[in-house]
Amino acid sequence: MARSGLASCGIVAAVLLLAGCGGSRVVSDTPSTAYSPLEFSAAAGGRDLMTEVVGNPFGMDRAAFGTSVTDLMQNQHFGPATRFTTTPGDSADPRYKVVMVFNPAENVANPQICGGRPIATDDRPGQPIRLQAAFCRGGTLTSTNGWAPALSSPQDPAFRSLISDATFSLFPVRDPNRGGDDCRLAGC
Repeated sequence: MARSGLASCGIVAAVLLLAGCGGSRVVSDTPSTAYSPLEFSAAAGGRDLMTEVVGNPFGMDRAAFGTSVTDLMQNQHFGPATRFTTTPGDSADPRYKVVMVFNPAENVANPQICGGRPIATDDRPGQPIRLQAAFCRGGTLTSTNGWAPALSSPQDPAFRSLISDATFSLFPVRDPNRGGDDCRLAGC
């Protein structure tokens, strides 16, 4: 009896593990103590926010891919209206940007993501998608990592989820400089 119970538990665990393989996953890093939700609001509220899209896991036109990514980022964060764009207008504060790196050839250190230097990517279509992203003001204020299985287009629900979850995790509501339950913004 104990053996069949263990076998059943093993089967259930395997099914749950395999079920989790079909979607995307995002893991947030701990925000820098330099990050503040209020600073994000001041920097990006009612403005364009420069968004660099590095890499292209779908083999499509780079500008079209950049537009697909930034379109999926819209309204996927707390706070004021912000226009994520690869072609910011005069309203953008040049001190701030978001960098979305798809399929980096190797893991990229956060300072390198925000550093403005070229980042090597593996742009072969048809492979799993890895994402390293950061919100930058000189250095990294926040960062996140994500994963999705191999997908055929940026319109795939798993890709949409990857971008939505990554965008949300880049702009946490909680201020890392305040205690655990001290949140001064609605929705905390």
